[in-house]
Amino acid sequence: MLPAAFSVAFLSSNSGQAVECVTPAGLSPCFDANALWLPAGSSHFMALPDTPTTAIRQPRFGFSSEFLHRPVRLHALSPDAPGRDVQVVDFAFDSSLFVAVGVVQNVDVSLALPVRVYEQGAGLGGVASQAAPEITRSALRDPRVGFGYSLDHTLNTRGLGLRLGLDVTLPLGNEQGFSGERSFVVLPQATFGFQRGRLRSSLGVGLRLRRAVDFGGVHLGNQGFIALGIGAEVLDPGLLFVSIEAFGLPPLADNRAASAGPLVTEVRLFPAEWLASVHSSLGTDNWSLGLGAGTGIPLSSETRATANGPNTQHFLGLTTPEFRSVLVLSYTVNPPH
Repeated sequence: MLPAAFSVAFLSSNSGQAVECVTPAGLSPCFDANALWLPAGSSHFMALPDTPTTAIRQPRFGFSSEFLHRPVRLHALSPDAPGRDVQVVDFAFDSSLFVAVGVVQNVDVSLALPVRVYEQGAGLGGVASQAAPEITRSALRDPRVGFGYSLDHTLNTRGLGLRLGLDVTLPLGNEQGFSGERSFVVLPQATFGFQRGRLRSSLGVGLRLRRAVDFGGVHLGNQGFIALGIGAEVLDPGLLFVSIEAFGLPPLADNRAASAGPLVTEVRLFPAEWLASVHSSLGTDNWSLGLGAGTGIPLSSETRATANGPNTQHFLGLTTPEFRSVLVLSYTVNPPH
């Protein structure tokens, strides 16, 4: 059984020291263990921005804190027949600073500066040796630049919104700490918003395009993006908004890597999570606080050839934590009089 883990079919003796993006054992650390990109602008959901863009002369500043439990796991070969589970990244605390600025009407730009404040786990060294040093304790993650264009005015329909966005991460993070990609990662995205009375929903679709890496028999490459959020204003508008949402990154191709075992016929890496959250304006026009928590959804799978035919098992995939909590605090500057 491989619940929440991918198998490692081949390990080299020096894989524990490798930090390059291409390793003989197919254990590249050049990806971010955190797959959730929090919106920099206003948002009623954790994975989806609101369709209106940031107003001109009303910049929005934000801070976030996230806790992830076991986002990177491996099932490694060992002298014991069942093998052993390796918590490559056992838990991680991430923080980010955001700023979103309206440049012209219906257009804004944003910047996110994420940092892995603290993490613990076996790291790559723990895959080949139980005595190897643990993972680096803190690391810089890839900064992200975003552009947004709102078509709410074009639709001109009450309760209906549309936002087109483009987010790009810059490969400046620390790959050794599973905090940075080997290339730019580009996310073109469309967000649809629907509102009627106290009810609100959002749907996001897009692509997450990157230079691929292999990790433990898994080929992490280009992915789709889909997210859906539904919520309601429980108290006065803005005072308390309660929501539930889910997001996923479906693969655009088979994820079986060259280092996968010969009995593995198909690998499907589908990171997916659900989150329940609350948002509040704290009774002001400037401040906004969001709190959320959720778990992974076991949509990733591995198919193996057996004497009784193909056997498929589903589990939490790479970059899918067993548990996630999120805090987002933001402040919007009042326009000058």
